Amino acid sequence: MIVRFSPLLATGARTMVPTLAMFSLYLLVVGHDVPGGGFAGGLVASIGLLLMYLAYGERGLRRALPIDSLMVIGSGLLLAVAGGLVGIIDGGAFLTYTFATSDLPLVGEVKVSTLLLFDLGVYVLVIGVAATALQRLGGDPQ
Repeated sequence: MIVRFSPLLATGARTMVPTLAMFSLYLLVVGHDVPGGGFAGGLVASIGLLLMYLAYGERGLRRALPIDSLMVIGSGLLLAVAGGLVGIIDGGAFLTYTFATSDLPLVGEVKVSTLLLFDLGVYVLVIGVAATALQRLGGDPQ
């Protein structure tokens, strides 16, 4: 597929993609105690990939995600399963979450849940699926 270069779209992508990336990370970190944080963050990051693809074509997508998208999908699945297995290792059921608490200087008490690991896996998985879809639908046979 031949994508014609648009300076207006390229300028918009240069300003919007970092903003979308930061917002997707915000959704990932804030939403890990409620359902959908990793999925919603992954969708927002995928919109950034779509914007890069629309602005710069296949080269822009490869620049935004330089590794193989199937590897990204596999990594996301491994992270999500690892987050679920922590509950079994801790003596509970699959996807049972546990907390770790730490007192950081200048920040205070920080509680981190194993749900964050699961949500990170879903986040990475959604990004990998979106990048694969863009590559396949855009005509890249890889």
